[in-house]
Amino acid sequence: MKNHLLIRTLLILFLVTPVFHGIAQTAEKSVPVFVDGEAQIVPAFKDAKKWIREDLWVETTFDTDGDGKLDRMYVDVTRPQETETEGLKLPVIYESSPYYSGVAPDVEGGFWNVKHELGESTKERVHAEVVRTGKRPIISNSQTAAWVPRGFIVVHSCSPGTGLSQGAPTVGGINESLAPKAVIDWLNGRAKGYTSPDGFEQVNAYWTTGKVGMTGTSYNGTIPLAAATTGVEGLEVIIPVAPNTSYYHYYRSNGLVRSPGGYLGEDIDVLYDFIHSGDESKRPYNNKTIRDTEMKNGMDRITGDYNDFWAGRDYLNQMAPMKAALLMSHGFNDWNVMPEHSYRIYNKARV
Repeated sequence: MKNHLLIRTLLILFLVTPVFHGIAQTAEKSVPVFVDGEAQIVPAFKDAKKWIREDLWVETTFDTDGDGKLDRMYVDVTRPQETETEGLKLPVIYESSPYYSGVAPDVEGGFWNVKHELGESTKERVHAEVVRTGKRPIISNSQTAAWVPRGFIVVHSCSPGTGLSQGAPTVGGINESLAPKAVIDWLNGRAKGYTSPDGFEQVNAYWTTGKVGMTGTSYNGTIPLAAATTGVEGLEVIIPVAPNTSYYHYYRSNGLVRSPGGYLGEDIDVLYDFIHSGDESKRPYNNKTIRDTEMKNGMDRITGDYNDFWAGRDYLNQMAPMKAALLMSHGFNDWNVMPEHSYRIYNKARV
């Protein structure tokens, strides 16, 4: 309970400045309510049947699937009807993920064979394919039940190369920082959003103050940190829970190849296959470019050495532009994403 109160207090402190556009504020208007620093459920915002739900695609600044067009990220929005009927502008709770459209199945030989001599390679592993799930405009109901009744707008997006988002997953590459940045830019009127992945009918975020808070757990907690390292205006606070802040520290240890807790033989290319739920027609190009070239040449399972590939996937190296307030949470007994992932970022952020 104390942890939830702290999170809500931090979000409220940085995010909440309700604004009415084109309509004078009166006592009859529905507004967020706060008691002892905690957002309260507002009856007018509580009925999910009255929420406005939209889906759209936000244009980014990169093309990672090789089709010659800027990749667009799939986004869903859930907001109180008062943002339409009463002109109320509200802040945003935003979560992005590579998992919203399903993951690859567990197949025999999908992990690397670890039974070989040090310094020697082993046979190629099996590559599993994701069968994309869900036909929606709504990506996920995560966050909506908690925050929309309390006067927040909730936004979700699929990360590059997953779900209905275009592009390629890079597992910590720069596009995974620039994708949420583009969504936040769109929320602040600095990027373009469209009603379809390939069309040109634009949609604007006229219903928000532009203030954004990001949160999530594990990979979903990594993305808020990735976004914050861009220094994007409008991202006021991030609350990463057990984030993976360095893929070297996740898959390597002091020059040795390691497996995350419970996943013997996993490596960064295994995670790539696990999340690659995007457009099936783009997967061969993405696999060749990212998994079979960039990752194969950079991950170095033979020595486990730190190199430019791993340095580019370490958010500790990218924190200089970061301005967002930071609250991190991590379990001491997490043997998958070790607690050091949060501790090293905390130490860097506080100086």
